[in-house]
Amino acid sequence: MKRYFKMIFAAALIGFSTSANAIDRHSLAQYAASLKGLKKEQLKAALYDIMKQKTVLVYGGKPKGTWYGFWYSDRDTVTNECYNRYSDKKFYFGNKNDGKAIAGMNIEHSFPKSWWGGAHNDAWCDLYNLYPSDSKANSEKSNYVMGVVVNVKNQSGAGYDKVGTGYADGQLVNMWEPGDRFKGEFSRSYMYMATTYQNLSFGSEGANQLQTGAYPTLKKWASDLFRQWSKRDRVDNQEINRNNAIAKLQHNRNLFIDYPNLAEYVWGDSMDVAFDPDMSITTASDDSRYTGVIVPEDPITPEDPKVTPQNVTFVKTTTAPVTDKRYLLVASVDGKFFAGKTVQGTKKYDYLHCSAVTDNTGKITVSDDNLYFTFEQEAGGYYIKDGKGRYFYQDGVHSNFNVVKSKDKATVWTITPNANGTFLITSPDGHVVQYSKKYKSYGAYKNANANDVYPMLYMEDPTLGIMTIETVKDDGGAVYNLQGVRMPDGVKLQPGIYVRSGKKFFVR
Repeated sequence: MKRYFKMIFAAALIGFSTSANAIDRHSLAQYAASLKGLKKEQLKAALYDIMKQKTVLVYGGKPKGTWYGFWYSDRDTVTNECYNRYSDKKFYFGNKNDGKAIAGMNIEHSFPKSWWGGAHNDAWCDLYNLYPSDSKANSEKSNYVMGVVVNVKNQSGAGYDKVGTGYADGQLVNMWEPGDRFKGEFSRSYMYMATTYQNLSFGSEGANQLQTGAYPTLKKWASDLFRQWSKRDRVDNQEINRNNAIAKLQHNRNLFIDYPNLAEYVWGDSMDVAFDPDMSITTASDDSRYTGVIVPEDPITPEDPKVTPQNVTFVKTTTAPVTDKRYLLVASVDGKFFAGKTVQGTKKYDYLHCSAVTDNTGKITVSDDNLYFTFEQEAGGYYIKDGKGRYFYQDGVHSNFNVVKSKDKATVWTITPNANGTFLITSPDGHVVQYSKKYKSYGAYKNANANDVYPMLYMEDPTLGIMTIETVKDDGGAVYNLQGVRMPDGVKLQPGIYVRSGKKFFVR
């Protein structure tokens, strides 16, 4: 089997403007041919079968060791700088590849070896998991899970690692967070590891991020976050070159880099859609559908960021909020359900008056965009933003909500799951968000009232409430995928979910 993969790579690694090891779209599709027509757990199992076929280097600063590999995967070929993604410290290789370690740097297992018990297996030496790191940042990161740090204890320079605690399944745990420009890269690395080594048993701190088993392996909070980061921090040339360099050394590829939307078919919005490696958007050297597209700031409709689908379905959740997912604040009173509505009109303050909604076995479908809220994680908690792009501000005196246009004055709220499925949402000065049965609205009360109701959270599910069509006719409107990429005119759409004129549609 390994001989077959080496033959594929011998034919595939052809010239490219920034790398001598690039792969073209046809060769990539050949490598990934066994994925065609598969979905969800079957797709992940086939990815495992492909990506586990490799020849790893020996570990450490030895001839043909992993430091030898870093020369090809993590070196600026002009300056000889060794790419350090963990801190603002600079390090450099010598003038030749002698395989020796760089003083002051460690080999960092982004997916810590203690998570699988520390065995010296392929995962221990896999270059897709290993990165050069300065020693101090490596030590501070420890074996913590990767996520959004809300209580920062250490930071390795502006735009680099934060270490502290953050929420995993609603629980505060030790956590590290990469800088924004590395979040997508590390996410694709983690998804590769959770797939290529799905056969391992995971414990230690890793049990907060992973569950042992072939599917889904990544816990839902983690796969949701990594898909989100992967959309925001897109694959760039440096990551493409790294993938190609490691492919030449190990004879396998990180297909989450080659197919940037692949994670959606495994854990995300396209799990019920068959994957097609021949049609899917790639980062191959001769495919400009991804690398050649400028992504609009608004991932749905750049021309009008306020346009939303007519009907959106929300599903009850008991886990801490995910940044940028849309939510409803719902109170359950005597078998009836009420969703909070943001401050209306020209007022800059008010209570959140409510609309009656219907819960259908944990799902609520609504069409009023005044009911939608998003949460943005910040050190110490979350900003709460309404459907009009305004943030909640608690003035510390009154029990209503103020809305402000920027984060400068906005309140950072702590959001903690309660045992009964509701959430405790609190401002730093102790104001608690509750639904008042007396006034039939939400307020932020200094003292919680036992007679009032804490809110439940219902999270948007983009796979529900969309229309299904067999074919798409050109009506003059631009079409975007769920990653915000505008699809080229005249190109047949591959199966999946798309957005046009503010509405989602499904192509079989």
